[in-house]
Order: sequence, then structure tokens, then C-alpha cells
Amino acid sequence: MKYSGMNMEQVKRRNRAAILNYINETGPVSRKDIATATGLTPAAVTQICSVLMEEHILEELGRAHSEGVGRKKVLVNINYDHTYLYAINMEPDGVKIALSNLKGDAVAKTLYSFDDQKSPRETLGEIAREAKKLGAGHRNLPIGGVSVAISGIVDKKKGLSVHAYGIWDEQVKVCEILESEFDLPVIIENNVNALAVAELLYGFGRQIDNILLIKWGPGVGSSMILKKELYEGTDRKAAELGHYIVEKDGAKCSCGRRGCLETKVSYPALCRIRPFAYDEFGVALAESEELKDALDLFARCIVNTVTIVSPNRVILCGSLFRSESVRRELIDACKKYDAAIDEERVSYTDLSDREDYIGPVATFLDHVIRFS
Repeated sequence: MKYSGMNMEQVKRRNRAAILNYINETGPVSRKDIATATGLTPAAVTQICSVLMEEHILEELGRAHSEGVGRKKVLVNINYDHTYLYAINMEPDGVKIALSNLKGDAVAKTLYSFDDQKSPRETLGEIAREAKKLGAGHRNLPIGGVSVAISGIVDKKKGLSVHAYGIWDEQVKVCEILESEFDLPVIIENNVNALAVAELLYGFGRQIDNILLIKWGPGVGSSMILKKELYEGTDRKAAELGHYIVEKDGAKCSCGRRGCLETKVSYPALCRIRPFAYDEFGVALAESEELKDALDLFARCIVNTVTIVSPNRVILCGSLFRSESVRRELIDACKKYDAAIDEERVSYTDLSDREDYIGPVATFLDHVIRFS
């Protein structure tokens, strides 16, 4: 591969990332097939793979089974167990903490509930202590870092939570605080962007280039994958579906503006219409015309977004989408406005069983791929 305007170190890192991305998408593969797929020379692939194996990021799995004659190919794969991490997912309804390998196989999980009386620093300290309890039960595992996914606006380069909607109004030095607690490197990402990265690395994104991901519950979040890259825009607020203005002089939103979609269709807003538990939403929706009106408003916003960004696939995730009847109602509402937005265009995430922690795991794996 040739890249203009890049120094040799950048080229090397880009080539390593291309190899790791390809292996993650395809599974065990030979060096020869990697070279064919990436356009790198066989010699370059062999050299890079050798270094990655020395670093324990790749592992050899032996020779492939083949019915043909000749020398069988030696397969390599990502060693997803070479590093474990603390995956911390922070949302307004609580914190999910997992100890996981890079494939998202958690060996331990726990929950932490926010205390409004505690400062962000005190809260992060308690979260760290809960996480380290998980690590204490698995002392044999190589724990290499901490990955945080949090609602609202983040500054990844500075390690900041700029405004965690529904959690903190103030700017918080999340990475600096947690690094002092863990003595490990810490990275941070917006929680919905992290789920989009998870779809890219573990889900539909392995086969689909352009995705609009929509998370519903407790708020409304969305994120875009364009040409297999997370699209964030210039101000880290791209594709903020939950903060479309849908009502003149409407209620104040957690983001600070008024009349956002989230003020009409978030879980707390829906419960003001008719109280229900997450797993009862399908029943509540069938019995309430007001809830159906809220769903129709949501559908209109989705149709408008799809009209603008034209994704190959819309991926639904989040606690309010767990009900199949709710997903069906939403798709039917979308089809009323645009027949092209149907069951073929809209899919429910394959990662729902790991949704509470897979985002920060994927963010960490993405960091390993890009910057190892």
C-alpha cells in the first residue's frame, strides 16, 4: 500500500491496522490470503505478523485442513486473550462494569448505582474499587487497561467527559482520575459511539459499510458508521437523533436545549404517559394511543435521518427495543412514511446479550488495532 503525506511510522501502523482489521473480520487466515486481501507484499505481511506474534497480539493456529495437494496454509488469528480490560459503561440509569477479553467474553460483571450526593471524583473512585474486586478474583489474567463508555459529549484526546447527559453537568477528567486509581492506561468514548464500534468489529459492520445505529433507553442516542469508519463530525455531535428539535418551546432536555426528541420519547418521558418497566413496554404500547403517538414521532425522525444520510442498514439496540413487538410497531410506522425502510433495511443488534459492556470492549480493541 502507498500513502502520500505519511511518514514510515504512520505507514507501518496503517499496515498493521489493515492486517488486524482483516483478521478480525474473517477469522483465522493465512499470511498469503492476508497479502491478497490487503494489497501488501507477502514479505511485508510475514514481517508484520512476526512482530505481532512476538507481542502476543497474533497467534498461529496450525495448518489449515485441505483436500488438495501441496503444502497446507498456516493460519494466524488475533489472540483475543493476550490482554483483558476493565470495561466500564456509564449511563444515567447506572454503571455496568465487566472484566473481559478483547473478544467481549466477560469473565465477571457487576453493577454500580449513582449516588447524587457524591462528587464525580468520589464516584469514579468507587467504580474503580468495584472493578478491582472483579480483578482480585482473576489474578492470573493479564489486565492491560481500562475502557470507559459514557453518555454525552467526550473529548477522547484529553480524556474528558465534557457533558455527561443525565450524569454530570460539569467537565470531568475521567481518564486522569481512573489512571491514578488503576495505574493502567484509560481510554474514553461516548457510549453510543462505542456501540457503533462494537457493531463494526463484532456485528453487522463486518459485512456492511454504512450503518445508522439507534439506541433507545433510557434516552435516545444514535451514531453513524460511514465506509467502515465512525463518523463524528466537527464537534463530536454528529447524528444526534435524540436531540432533534421536535417541539417549539418544549421541555428542557438534559443537553440544555428545549424541545428535543428525547424529551418526548425517552424512558422517563414515556413513563409520564403511562408507567411501565422496560420489559413491559410492548404491552404498554399496545394499550396506549399516546405511547403510539410518541412512537410515530420517533419513526418520523428516523425516516428523516435515513433520507439525509442514506445508510445501508439501520441497527436498533437499547432496552426499549428488546421487545419484538415494539420493533415491529416502529418499522411499520416508518414504512407508512417511506416504504423502503422495512425489515430488510432495519435490523436488531446481534450483540444484545452483551450490550451492557461490549461498547467499551470494542473501543479498546479498536485502540489495539489502530495504535498497537
